[in-house]
This record gives sequence, structure tokens and C-alpha cells, in this order.
Amino acid sequence: MGEYTLQAGAARRVITPPVGVSMSGWNPRAAGDIQARYVHDALYAKALVLQRGDRAWALVAVDLTGVDAVATAQIRKGVAAEIGLVPEAIMICATHTHSGPAFCPVATTYTPEDMARRPMRGDGPAPASMGRVTTVSSSASWVGETAMDWKAWFVTQAVEAVVEAHGALRPAEVGFGQAEVEGVASSRRVLMSDGSWGDPRRDPVAGIRVAARTKIDPLVRVFTVRNQETELPLAAVINYGSHPWIFCGSGISAEIAGATADRVATAWAPEGTEAPVVLYTAGPEGDVSLIWNIDIEQVWKTRPGENPEESLTRRERGFERELARLSKRLADGVMAAITGVERWDAIPEMWACRREVALPLKEGYRPPAEVLLADWQKAAPESHHLTEVQVLGAGEGALLGLPGEPFASLGRAIQARSQFRYLLIAALANEFGAISYIGDREAYELGGYEMAFTPVGPGAGEVLVDRATALLSAGA
Repeated sequence: MGEYTLQAGAARRVITPPVGVSMSGWNPRAAGDIQARYVHDALYAKALVLQRGDRAWALVAVDLTGVDAVATAQIRKGVAAEIGLVPEAIMICATHTHSGPAFCPVATTYTPEDMARRPMRGDGPAPASMGRVTTVSSSASWVGETAMDWKAWFVTQAVEAVVEAHGALRPAEVGFGQAEVEGVASSRRVLMSDGSWGDPRRDPVAGIRVAARTKIDPLVRVFTVRNQETELPLAAVINYGSHPWIFCGSGISAEIAGATADRVATAWAPEGTEAPVVLYTAGPEGDVSLIWNIDIEQVWKTRPGENPEESLTRRERGFERELARLSKRLADGVMAAITGVERWDAIPEMWACRREVALPLKEGYRPPAEVLLADWQKAAPESHHLTEVQVLGAGEGALLGLPGEPFASLGRAIQARSQFRYLLIAALANEFGAISYIGDREAYELGGYEMAFTPVGPGAGEVLVDRATALLSAGA
């Protein structure tokens, strides 16, 4: 085969934390706290390694809310020590499940008092004041909630997943596809005619209508890898722009990201053959969720007269039904994309590149001591946060990694300027916690929860688009 033939390997490792850990992404939950009471389904770190000649890169997708830059640096260092892969060629992405463990403190400009005034139950109303925070605080959520022994073990598991994938290298070929998906993702920034922000958990109010909502990206994109000799599937990377949560009331779960990956692995592999490793990456999803397509009466709301135990039991049954229904719909779209792959490439041009980028912060915000920063980020310019963008390329397509939770509009802007026929944009890549939501200037003018919560300031979205497209052009 020689150095001109593509080699690929994939592997996965369980990263499920112990029952009792604090869960991240919603505080508190329907049970009245944020503690995990059981494991609904396992969480994984999944790795894909591609190598052709002296060029190689690795993608790691983890079932977590996000991974901070410190942990990313630890994983990169561990992989480099084991197999010699350069850190710039290792991307760590989170699926952004909200039924996983608290991983790191999350920076916010809400004051502790603002946070205390937010709804205190998983089925509470969305207040009209959401997004009308007038002060800028340097605060953080989920401080002290991370199980540090588990986190250290997770880093080891992620490194070992890459090492195992590298040890499984075999002749391969890659292909790209995409398909439209309906009835899964939906805008979560819905502005009502009274100036409040819409939320389907609220009861309808007479005379109040939807005034505006942001656009979503309806496409699911896939990067597929198969055995060059047998044409059997080896791995796939799913890329879909939405928060993946449905919310398992008190159980650990990878939610729709894990359920969809499992369905695709089963559907794609011929009977009697080894199932491929299916990695899930979240596309630009800061303003996109599943919420308007979930049966919220069964999953989110407590019925009059129900005690907490009855409510939680019923709502977790609702979670099961909705998880099965929506993951099937998304998996069907993924399989349509895989079936539609037009070209398989056994000798793709490969590259990996990374660039640091300084994003403006809100006036008056200073990162609190609890927020985790890698050493290289501490050299950020005044009133800016230093983060990174990264590209992993293979043939006619590429995977672009962006930090935090960029809005769908930023993804559309990058796609419009990209020179690649196929571009998968992975949010929550390499950094989460120090930054969260990243919107365009129009989003800041409208306000809303996301723009009030994030420490990133106006103009950050446009800077991110410019730096990302410049990096894509350099790799094209």
C-alpha cells in the first residue's frame, strides 16, 4: 500500500462518571437538585485517526457538555507522548449533552443574585426579564461541582481512545455526504410581541404572538470512512447544528447524540460484521435546540396534583419515548447522507492547522479566578479572551473546530465563504467554560438569555468568522 494510501483507525472508551456526581447544563432539575441518580446510557470518548504518509490527525468526540482548554491541552500532550502526533493535529469536540457530569466552571456575566432569580425547577416559566440583565458581573456557574478524580480518569480514557485508534490503522477511503432533516432542531431564540422571549414551557398568553425567530441549518453532514479492501464501514462523523438535549430527569445520558450514533452504527453495518465507531459533533448550536419539537407535556411539565416522585417517573418515560422518536428521525437523515456519498477517496490530501484568535469581552468583564485557562491563554490582549480555531482536512472536505457555542448565523456565514465542497463545522471544539455563547451583532442588539449570560462581547462572532475563513483558505 505504501505511504500514498490512506490509513484509518477508530476506537471508543467509556467515560461514564459514578452515580451521585453533579450534572451540568441545567440547574436544578426536575428532581430539585443536580445529582445523577442512575445511568440511563453510557458516555463515551470516541476517536478517529487518519494518516497518509507523514501526515496524520485525530478527532476525539466526547459525550460531555464541553471540555475546557486545560483538559484539551492535557489530552493533546498525552497523545503526543504516546504516538507522536503533534498537538495542532488533535481536535477535542463535545456533544454538549446536558445529562452528563459537570466538567468545569462556566463563565457568566450574571451576578449570583441574577442567577438566584432564575426559574428554580425544570418545568418553571421563562421570565420576561430573561436577557434584561443590566449589570456585568465576573461570575461563574458550577464552581466546585466537578468530580476531579473522575475528570483525571476521563483525560486518560480520551488519550487511550486515540492510542487504540492509532493501533487499529488499516487501508481506508473517505467520503462526504449531507441530507436535510425535518422536525428535530428548532430555533430557541423566539422573540414574542410583548418583548419577552418565547419558551414552550410557558402557557400561552392571549394576545401575545411570535414576533421573530432565528433560522436554523436543516442539514446533517457526515464524514464517512470505510475499509478500502472490503468496503465495510469503519467510522462516521455526524455533524448537526442543535443542542442535543431532551433532558433525562435525573439519569446520566448522552441523549440524542448517543442514541443517534448507536442507531447509525447498527443500521450502517451489514449483519454479522463489526459495527463502526460513530462520532457525533454539534454544529453551530448556540441558538438552536430540540425544544419546540419535544412533547413537553410528557417530558418537561409537572401535572397538577402530582407528587415529585410520580412526576419524575412519568417524565422519564416521556424522555424514553421522545429520545427514541427524535433519534430515529435524525438517524434516518444520517443514513440518507451516507447512502448519498458520491465519491470515495483512498488518497485524499490531508492537513491540519490551528490558529489562536482573540475575541472581545464585554466592557467591565474580567475572567474570575475559578474559570480555567490554559497557560497560552493567559497572554490574551486586554479585554479579550484568547482562544483557537482549528481545521482537519481530508480531500474535498474539512472539519472546522470552533470554541464555545456559536450561533447558526455564524455557521452560515462561514459556509458561504468556504472554498470546500463539504465543510463540517464543530462547535464546542477544544474549549468551553471560559466562553459559551457567541452571537452576531444583531443578536446582541436583540438581547435575550444567551447574550446576557455570555462574557463574550459584540463583534466576537464576526471576528470568529473572519479568522475561521482565513484558516480554511490557508488549508484549501
